[in-house]
Amino acid sequence: MPVSRWIRPSIVLVSLTLAGCDSTALHTSGATRVVALGDFSDPTMRGLPGPSASDVDEALIEAGLVPAQPPEVLTPGQSGENAFFDVRALPGEPVVIDSLIGQVNGRPIYADEVLGPVADQLRAEYERLSWQEFRPMLEQLVMQRLQEVVLNELFLAEARASLTQQQQQGLLAWMQQLEQDVVGRSGGVQSRAEQEVLAEEGRTLEEYLRLEEERVLIQQLMNDRVRHKAVVSWHDIERAYAARIDEFQPPAQVVIGRIRLRTTDEAGVQQVQASLDAGEPFAEVATQAGMADGGMWQRFNLPQAGIAGLEINEAYKPLLEGLAQGEVSAPLQRGSFTMWFAMLERTQVAPRSLYDEDVQRQLQMELFNQAVSEAQAQFVQEVLQRGIYDELELMHNRTITIALTRFPAR
Repeated sequence: MPVSRWIRPSIVLVSLTLAGCDSTALHTSGATRVVALGDFSDPTMRGLPGPSASDVDEALIEAGLVPAQPPEVLTPGQSGENAFFDVRALPGEPVVIDSLIGQVNGRPIYADEVLGPVADQLRAEYERLSWQEFRPMLEQLVMQRLQEVVLNELFLAEARASLTQQQQQGLLAWMQQLEQDVVGRSGGVQSRAEQEVLAEEGRTLEEYLRLEEERVLIQQLMNDRVRHKAVVSWHDIERAYAARIDEFQPPAQVVIGRIRLRTTDEAGVQQVQASLDAGEPFAEVATQAGMADGGMWQRFNLPQAGIAGLEINEAYKPLLEGLAQGEVSAPLQRGSFTMWFAMLERTQVAPRSLYDEDVQRQLQMELFNQAVSEAQAQFVQEVLQRGIYDELELMHNRTITIALTRFPAR
């Protein structure tokens, strides 16, 4: 049973001590002294109307005071991490506002640490999606956030444990310098620095410094335990280039058009030939002849053997050989059809050599990132095996239970 924190809304009674009142306005009854509101009023002014709200505000401003502001009311769609845990309940009604879902290396983990940063996203998806779509999305998002929280805590513990005494002193000096720099940018005024960090980062100066410390610790940990394992050799680059040769040395492409009419349609055949002889564009002639897509027939990657290497009818190849872009072949009668072919497009992308510095840099970076990902995945498994934490599935279920109190099934 997870340990839960409860809130019970109630009515708070406040006692006010009034000083400087007229002694005649105080009534003594035994040991109790009672002050009535009417004792402070002027009976002669009871018939006069009271001042308007604007008159009251103006009088307060002239007196150097701030007029009363309307209370801020949080709506279900209001943004902010803490808005997820705003509780609205009647007096006496118990409501779970947070819950311990587990611990990592002895540090308790509460549901708000997992759900708070994604509260806005959950609220938006809850309003947009059906319940059947929202529930699996909730499960996936909670598990993702939970893994981030657990791994972050394990990484920090691993990083701090691996620091030498000299590194600890260096980290402390770096943190002190960072705080001085932040305050220095605000003219050396601590309170102003607090306000500026809160406005820019959405967190206090102390929180900002703590997160920066954690970022540096985890970055150093990854450099020490992961990145040094990501070694890319020249042989690795050669193999990657050979495996992607079509990408770096793409073959030429040809787009071939075709007009095909039945030979018995003598008028149509003569009309097509006359139009082509007159120099009319192939696409227009093909469209007039009833061909779709302006007569475009096939797109081919041109092999090393050229047209002769295309996987098309051997009878077509002699007509296509030697055709320049935009040229049309002589008519071919085959079977019961008469056909014309055109070289609509011929493209050749310049090959990129293995010895091109940009190619080497691209392959090296891709292989390095892949090696880092693999090394990081292995390191994560090692950290999880060494770390002391509650079962992820149990923590996940507890978090889902809390989330469902805010996003009930519908």
